[in-house]
Amino acid sequence: MKGLLLKDYYLIGSVLWILLAAMAVIGIAMAVLTSAWALVVIATVMLGMVSVSTINMDKASGWYKVSRVMPVARQAVVDSKYLLYLLLSGVGLLLGMVLGMVASLIQGGQSGEEALLYLTISVAMALLAGSVTLPCSFLFSEEKNVLAIFLAYPAAAGIFAGVVVPLGVPPLSGSLVAGISGVLYAAAWVRARGEIAFWDVAGGV
Repeated sequence: MKGLLLKDYYLIGSVLWILLAAMAVIGIAMAVLTSAWALVVIATVMLGMVSVSTINMDKASGWYKVSRVMPVARQAVVDSKYLLYLLLSGVGLLLGMVLGMVASLIQGGQSGEEALLYLTISVAMALLAGSVTLPCSFLFSEEKNVLAIFLAYPAAAGIFAGVVVPLGVPPLSGSLVAGISGVLYAAAWVRARGEIAFWDVAGGV
């Protein structure tokens, strides 16, 4: 597992550091103009999308075909992608929170309730979208993957708003949606280990 994660890090390492630097500069500028905590959503979503792109990179390089003759379990390949998504989304979440606190101090005030709301939005969007984009990236072609990504994140945001707004009490209802999103992500992961791991994902449909 560690070797698979290192492989993906080497694939995206240089791009990742450039993305983090650009995110820090652009994100703080955006936060000053809008909500400081919007950085949490931006960072979480962007880094999560980077992890999904490693699946297409593996397809393009023919790595999945090579992996079949290597002592690597197919479930481990699937596990590494779902774990990488969680790790990078988590890094984005933490980075967004730190930058959000900095931007909030620049603006001259902090709102714990607003910070919690954006935190739950980020978690829910990442987990809901990830439960769709990861399987799609394994099974479909790159063109269809891009479409799935562009649809999944707005849809996740719409689901979050569609549940939280009618229920009211955003921090509490947002936490409920985030928790349900975690269950759905775990279910998608378990199903992927049992089914996708044994499908032919080398090229995509």
